[in-house]
Amino acid sequence: MAKIPKNAKRVFKGILYDVYHFDQKMFDGSTQTFEMLSRKPSVQVIPIKNGKIVVAHEEQPGTKEFTTFVGGCTDENEDLLVAAKRELKEETGLESSDWEELFTLKIPGRIDWDIHFFVARDCQKVAETKLDSGEKIQLEELSFEEFIEFTKRDDFRNKVFKSYMANFEYSEEKVKFLKEKMFS
Repeated sequence: MAKIPKNAKRVFKGILYDVYHFDQKMFDGSTQTFEMLSRKPSVQVIPIKNGKIVVAHEEQPGTKEFTTFVGGCTDENEDLLVAAKRELKEETGLESSDWEELFTLKIPGRIDWDIHFFVARDCQKVAETKLDSGEKIQLEELSFEEFIEFTKRDDFRNKVFKSYMANFEYSEEKVKFLKEKMFS
C-alpha cells in the first residue's frame, strides 16, 4: 500500500531496510519531514507434496522457534518466480513444475514491502536442503484442514497471512476458492 514518494531521499541503506525521508505538506500548510522504510520483495511458498501442504518449523539466531512457510527475500533484480523456486529448493530440497502466484500482500503503513505468495503443486524431493547458517528448519506435511488450523497458531509468524486467513472463517466460499487454487 505504501510507496516511497518520488521526492524522497534515501538517508540510510541497510541490510534489509532502506530509510527514506521526504517533506510532507500538513493540513495547516506547514511542512514536516516524514520517514518510510523500503524492503526488497519477499516470496512465500506453499508447497503441495502428495496431496499435503508442506509447512516449516523454523529457528533463527535470537528468536524462539516459530512456524511459517518456506521463503525469503528476493536477490537484487531477481524474478519473483525464480526467487520462489530457489527458496523452495534451498529450504526443502523440493522442486515443482506447476506454479501459480496466489496473491500479493502489501504491508500497510510506512513500509514499502510486498510479499508474494506462491503455490507449488506436485512437489518432488530432488536434493538435500541448503540452509543458511542462520536457519534451522523442520518440515511437516498437513492436510488442508490441518493447514487452516496451522495458520491460527500463536507461533505462526506470518501475521499478514494470518489476517488474510481470518477472512476465510466467515465464508465457506472463500475456503473452497483457496482449496481449489492450491490443489487444481
